[in-house]
Amino acid sequence: MGRSLETLVVAAVVVFALSCSIVDPGDREELRRRIAMLPPDTLSTWEKWNMNANAVKWLRMYKDPNDQVGKLQCRLKAGGTWSGWNDQEPTYTVADLLDCLLSGGDIPVTYTMCADLFQGVGDAAMKSKILHEQQVPGVTHVECRFVWDFRYEPEKVPPDLTNPREITLDELIDWLISLPAPPPGFASPQLVPLLCPLGAGPGWGCPPRPTDLPGEQPTDPTGGEPGDHP
Repeated sequence: MGRSLETLVVAAVVVFALSCSIVDPGDREELRRRIAMLPPDTLSTWEKWNMNANAVKWLRMYKDPNDQVGKLQCRLKAGGTWSGWNDQEPTYTVADLLDCLLSGGDIPVTYTMCADLFQGVGDAAMKSKILHEQQVPGVTHVECRFVWDFRYEPEKVPPDLTNPREITLDELIDWLISLPAPPPGFASPQLVPLLCPLGAGPGWGCPPRPTDLPGEQPTDPTGGEPGDHP
């Protein structure tokens, strides 16, 4: 019994000491300074990853996967005259948008980039269908565009999903420490010793956090899901 109590006391002291370090404002201030000095290309990429993570979290937490986010509209040119824009089926859903956001691999895909991707894929498919497969008589050109559902227009969603200027240095820090390991292309090892006291996990080469149990995935101190893709 005495040994168990001693173990619990030691564990409590360790947790308390680490939690004090986690909220040390000096750690964050030094990280802010060093991150602000990183090359603009690095900061731009990290901002895109952060917007990507924000969009994924927002859609998963607050939106129905089957909710419509937008649609493809196309028009045809025949005899030198363009037709009106016509809605195409199927429409795009929250699930489609999530798939797009998570499809980039080592390249961050942002909320607004998905509209361009939907339009590009849809435009190519319709041109192939109308001009080559069906060979509709008289049609010489096909043009398509992606149209957001009004509820999902970039101006109407949280700004930190679409505007890199909304991403603060503190948000970049929280995003970094929430990751199970460094993001793709990470080339700033000088930041790791400062990220560890703030809660970065073993995947960064840091000691295990007091909230991580043996055999479990590292916890996300920012409230995200363990193991989420950056």
